[in-house]
Amino acid sequence: MKRILYFTPMDIGKRFGGGLASRAYYDAVCRLFPGQVDLMLPEEYCVGPFADAIAVPPRSRIRALLSGSLHRYRLFMRDYLRRNAHLYSLCVLNDGFRAGDMMDMIHGFGLRTMVVHHNFEREYHMGSKSIFTFGGHYAGLVVRNERQAYVKAHVNCFLTAADAQLFEQAYGKRAHNYLLGVFEAADSKLPLLQEVRREPLVAITGSMNTAQTEFGVMNFRERYFHCLRELLPDWKVRIAGRNPSEPIRAFADEYPDVIELIPNPEDMSEVVNPCGVFLCPTHVGGGLKLRVMDGLRQGLPVLTHRVSARGYDAFVGEPFFAVYEDEDSFREGLQKVTSLTLTLETRKQIQKQYAAVFGFEAGLRRMEKILANFTDE
Repeated sequence: MKRILYFTPMDIGKRFGGGLASRAYYDAVCRLFPGQVDLMLPEEYCVGPFADAIAVPPRSRIRALLSGSLHRYRLFMRDYLRRNAHLYSLCVLNDGFRAGDMMDMIHGFGLRTMVVHHNFEREYHMGSKSIFTFGGHYAGLVVRNERQAYVKAHVNCFLTAADAQLFEQAYGKRAHNYLLGVFEAADSKLPLLQEVRREPLVAITGSMNTAQTEFGVMNFRERYFHCLRELLPDWKVRIAGRNPSEPIRAFADEYPDVIELIPNPEDMSEVVNPCGVFLCPTHVGGGLKLRVMDGLRQGLPVLTHRVSARGYDAFVGEPFFAVYEDEDSFREGLQKVTSLTLTLETRKQIQKQYAAVFGFEAGLRRMEKILANFTDE
């Protein structure tokens, strides 16, 4: 095989959902094809270890309007491949939405394509009130692009089985659809678990300024907070994450004796480590919710909304993992995870089971099987 062009519009230098997944996939491709992978990133993310990446510059609003393209990558990709297509045989695209209107052009230069769909884009962008859905009112642009990416890719990869099913229901089955999942980056190290006194704390983490997180926290406040106070009157809720929105701050201000808000923590491990339970209340959007990974990698029992349980099928039924979708299942799940005797050995076992699914070596094996589709070139 010739060289591989690896494209992602995400900041792979930071630990957040899309960035972490894209970084891990990049690491895996580089491990399998050392010295044969070229990385294409937005110019602003070409820093540190990625300073030598192919930089896609930003564009002005006027240029965006004149280009007729929804994003900056299509025209840049066209011009780049005009000069360099002969170097490559495969283009890996980590974004189904942006890949959609580049497929014909990339194929026209003779490259095969592998698209990693991080979400069922329609569901994700509607839930996020994205600009591409006009604030959640119209998903036509998203549907057009994700359909193009899906039906024209040589190989499609998904983060969750639920997403793969949604794509097949919406756009038909494809011969080469694979469950890639999410996994840790090559240089990621699991937290060293130590004996810590379990405090009566429920942890909620995430980017607290995003629509999905805010909706989830507010849904917890309105529907499930009273259940927690009734069942666990001595427990508190620790909410931690980036730039909490005003509704989340108001929630904390309303219940200062119960809600502990930690904005922009420097080390999330220190925030989560002493907690007794990890709660993920996000109930909208698609894809795999990385914050559930944060709980499991810390060896904590997890209570998650059914939407956020996607991609964690391997843990359903385990004593440390509970899923809810209404008040009854929330109460049942809360009792289940808080009744677990959380010794250091129990936490290490949770972390071990996590690594078996989400560790880099586990992900590398999945990636190797998928890339075997292209090794005959």
